Amino acid sequence: MSSVYDISSMYDSYKQSVQSATGSKAQSALNAVNSDSTDEELMDACKGFETYFVQKIIEQARKMVKSEEDDGEYMQYFGDTLNQSYAEAITESGQVGLAKQLYDSMKRN
Repeated sequence: MSSVYDISSMYDSYKQSVQSATGSKAQSALNAVNSDSTDEELMDACKGFETYFVQKIIEQARKMVKSEEDDGEYMQYFGDTLNQSYAEAITESGQVGLAKQLYDSMKRN
């Protein structure tokens, strides 16, 4: 089980990566979160972090398990988009639960 410090470190890493990618949905949600944020804005930011986290897991898994499809021209151009779509679908399913845990933790604090 991860400690609060591990999650905080991952969140800081996420925040830095989001800040370097302009115009993303996650960046907009993250920038909108402050002490006056609504519950919906806070949950959007948490979902954005979970999506980022899941996407990184998918990318690492793909590196470990290479297939002929991964070397194809389509995957070279659109692999990142596909990984992001998978990550968004996984986050929206709610099965991972990281966004909910982050949300609950941030609401308590």
